[in-house]
Amino acid sequence: MGTALRILDEDGPDALTFQRLGKELSSSATAVYRHFASRDHIMVAVAEELDRISLEGYEPHESWTESLRDLAVRAWNTALDHPAAAALCMGRVTRGVHELRAVDAVLEAFHRGGWRGREAVLHYQAFSNFILAMASNNAWRLVNQRFGAEVNWVQEYQPADPDAYPYAEAAKEHLRSIDMTDVFHRQTDILLAALEAEAATLPRD
Repeated sequence: MGTALRILDEDGPDALTFQRLGKELSSSATAVYRHFASRDHIMVAVAEELDRISLEGYEPHESWTESLRDLAVRAWNTALDHPAAAALCMGRVTRGVHELRAVDAVLEAFHRGGWRGREAVLHYQAFSNFILAMASNNAWRLVNQRFGAEVNWVQEYQPADPDAYPYAEAAKEHLRSIDMTDVFHRQTDILLAALEAEAATLPRD
């Protein structure tokens, strides 16, 4: 999947076709079809590769919250490094071994935090969906910026009557220039603080 990932990195989401993949592999589109029945199957394989990259070298931390933070940051950084692939694939269900490793790592952290059974799965889904949604949304922003889509991602406002919007006016410089990685870390902090507070109320085995 390294070749497919490189095509996406270099030329964006629309560049990954059977013809392009065959050419890069010094083969034919027909040969690629023998391995992947559709472009969707290629996307699933790319999603598995993103999971593999994210988990490379991961080991659980002594603190379950730090394990969750590490997993979250790994997903975010992978999306930063491979935005086109993340925009297309991050959050897809692959049923592959690397996705299973990620699922198990998150569930392990919640188990150590004190959640069991259905509650552990609810927290796993809520955490994973939240992190992957942030990462993939930011990936789409980066893809649009790089490949020229006419989408305005900068919150810049010039109302006719600034006094009518005093809080937005006071914050306008920060709204215009805020870094989304800083936003991601703040959101993760808030989420983990809420989880720690809930964990403190759980019965212990």
